[in-house]
Amino acid sequence: MKMLLTTLLLALTTLTPMLAQKTVDARDILAKINRKEAISYQNTTITGNLDLTGLANRIEVRGDQTSYLSTVEVPITFKNCTFKGKFLAYRTEDNDRRRMNWNNTVYNTNFTEAVIIEDCQFEDDAAFKYSTFSQRASFSGNTFRDGALFKYAKFDEPADFSGSTFRGYADFKYTKFNESSFFRNVAFEQTADFKYTKFDERVDFSQARFNSNADFKYTHLPRGTTFSNTRFEGSTDFKYTTLDGRKFSPDRQ
Repeated sequence: MKMLLTTLLLALTTLTPMLAQKTVDARDILAKINRKEAISYQNTTITGNLDLTGLANRIEVRGDQTSYLSTVEVPITFKNCTFKGKFLAYRTEDNDRRRMNWNNTVYNTNFTEAVIIEDCQFEDDAAFKYSTFSQRASFSGNTFRDGALFKYAKFDEPADFSGSTFRGYADFKYTKFNESSFFRNVAFEQTADFKYTKFDERVDFSQARFNSNADFKYTHLPRGTTFSNTRFEGSTDFKYTTLDGRKFSPDRQ
């Protein structure tokens, strides 16, 4: 028995540092990405803004406005992490403030490899506007304490937000999901904006909770979409919404 207790104590001594939250500066993560090293963190607190819009491979994109594109070329994994600062794959800057017509410079980021961010806490903004996710994207089990901006984002492979909580504005307006997407058991505590969102494959909203406004106006939902046991506690807008080409509005549970 004494030997067994000694063995257990040694095991706990070894395991405790592994379970404890460690702290990493966001600049260290950016440096790894610039060196094209795969990113994998667990039980970690990230301090500072994780701004992915200024990577070493950033290029200028020609168009009607000044814009720059960075590309994350390595897989990213964060599990049970806390982001103390902003998580930015999109930001803007106002140029030439002397003029009435300001030229808004846009910086955004694409992801060519898998993005796995699960069971994490976003304590500030999470901005992925215009981002393209070329591989699997999992944002399951996260808590977004501030705004979550996925407007105009594009998911080429399955996207999973199951079990996440959006405490601020959840913006999926004009977002494009090319493959299946999952919002099972998601809690939207403020406005959930899916206006004009395009789902090419089935989407699962089963057991989701919309505690404030749910906007699905002009959204086209494909066959296989489910709102089973979904709760709508606030106002809803399903005007011009279709499911498999037919007018659609879910029953309020």
